[in-house]
Amino acid sequence: MKIQFPSRYLHAVLFTATLAGVAAGVPAGEIRHRFLAVDESRTQLHYVDQGNPSRDWTLTLPCKHRDLQLVGRNRLLMSWPEGYREFDLGTRKIVKEVKGYQGASTARRLPDGRTVLSCNFQGVTVYELGADDQVLRKVSFKTGATRVLRRTSEDTLLFGSGPQLFEGDWSGRILRTFTLPGKSWVYQALRQPDGHLLVAGGYNPALFELDPQGQVVRALGNEATTEAQSSGWYFLGGFQILPSGDAVVCNWTGHGHDDSRKGPQILQFNRAGEVVWKWHDPQRAGSINGVLILDGLDAAVLHDDVGFVLGPVK
Repeated sequence: MKIQFPSRYLHAVLFTATLAGVAAGVPAGEIRHRFLAVDESRTQLHYVDQGNPSRDWTLTLPCKHRDLQLVGRNRLLMSWPEGYREFDLGTRKIVKEVKGYQGASTARRLPDGRTVLSCNFQGVTVYELGADDQVLRKVSFKTGATRVLRRTSEDTLLFGSGPQLFEGDWSGRILRTFTLPGKSWVYQALRQPDGHLLVAGGYNPALFELDPQGQVVRALGNEATTEAQSSGWYFLGGFQILPSGDAVVCNWTGHGHDDSRKGPQILQFNRAGEVVWKWHDPQRAGSINGVLILDGLDAAVLHDDVGFVLGPVK
């Protein structure tokens, strides 16, 4: 008897296999990635497979989205300005939508099904939703607007506004405030296992490493904004830490449809701060504000960066 699977099932299996597999035909030492990229200026989501470009696709989104996370069952969680959506990566369809949260900019799924949602509303308001999407707790911070919020392993909240990075808790207290140098605009921050922080500097285009006292101990990229802009670096935004320790970061270059021509859209720094890979395809994509490197990841399970390196959640 010949068994026929529905096309939706086949799409999901093929996509998951692509994430877990090794790209064929890639020369030794040459970096090629599979990744998802959020295209802010053209309102799209791109899937890029540099080992097999025939698998590439682009999805036009119903509005601008920002944060993205693999949440298992072949689904991608993305924040949008009223809440969050889940997309099936096989069918590329919206399979869940939660709305009613004005100014939502971050959505992060927890292992037990809860969702943390941060919104630029009356300062920065953070909700914790249960698995049924009912509000479990809510906290507001009287700061300026933020971009991407991240949880720490201690369940505190890291978020920025302008040049300042804040660490707050669920009682509404600001535990620590750090200030980045120059024309920084904090986009995202992660805490390293040693207690240091890695922070995307936005208009001061570098990834800054801060010690627990807030002192800059190194900068991946170029601290000098004028020099960086001569290389086409404008605003370093969403980033991901790979198992190797390398950092992959978006270089957002403007709201315009063709602003992506100004410079590389995604950069990869090694631990020494050298650029070891970049992606620039302005014909296909606009300005990128979020990236998810998929090499070695399994879309069937939840992933998070609460431990610094993005990986499966136990």
